[in-house]
Amino acid sequence: MMKNIYFGLMLTAGLVLTACSSDDSNTEQVYRTYTMTIDATKGANEAAVHANTRALTLTGSTLNASWATTEQVYVQGKLVGGDYFWFEGSIQPQSAGTTTRLNGTISLPTGWTYSSIDEAIGTPHKVNLQFPRPYLLDYTGQIGTLLDIAAKYDYARAEEVQVDIKADKVLGTSPVTFVNQQAIVKFTLKQSDGTTLLNPTALTIQYGEESLSLTSIPDATYTTNGNGVLYVAIPGFSEQDVTLTATCTNGTYSYTKSKITFVNGKYYEITVKMKK
Repeated sequence: MMKNIYFGLMLTAGLVLTACSSDDSNTEQVYRTYTMTIDATKGANEAAVHANTRALTLTGSTLNASWATTEQVYVQGKLVGGDYFWFEGSIQPQSAGTTTRLNGTISLPTGWTYSSIDEAIGTPHKVNLQFPRPYLLDYTGQIGTLLDIAAKYDYARAEEVQVDIKADKVLGTSPVTFVNQQAIVKFTLKQSDGTTLLNPTALTIQYGEESLSLTSIPDATYTTNGNGVLYVAIPGFSEQDVTLTATCTNGTYSYTKSKITFVNGKYYEITVKMKK
């Protein structure tokens, strides 16, 4: 899902990936360590947020995201040789809210060797920034609340971020805005009569050839959200046929609609009338 963007470290001395063996006794394997600083924005509202708690809050029909000081943002680059990599280390928000300064220590991964990168100092480069971790995005295990999405599924990314390298410092040239890597959908589930709300214990969303399932929805979800309401983080897609299947204590309900589009970074509120 993630696009890998060029990180132009024009190393005249070259960076080479070498295997650890007795033949490499004259090659020094080291880290090149940098302090990275960049200003970043997420969301659109500095609504009340605790310093150590990531938050997704609703203002009318707008969903606002806030930084938390416990979060980790990872840095991705691409070497001249064409290999993609994640820097070791991460950068962290220095304050809570929708706007913050990210700061931390990053270094070239274990196994990369070099003689000198001084020739690259001061030239413009681009990196990608991703929150919260440099792995495949995983939407399994959701329980249908905004708090759960904020804690585990609030993936965001900033691409082609220009930075300057000055000695051992990587500095952002301008503030960067992170883009959510999923749509967040508020489903209000009803029986086909349009009046009776459904509180399923499981919900499967099939979109095209892909699917996403909430397999163990606790009763507490509906205490938090209200009856019939589930919040779900879904990777964006375009013009797909969508089928919802809800497992309830009194049977199974379904709903199908054609040519649905969910855009990453958008919030949707949808009322669904499901047939038993």
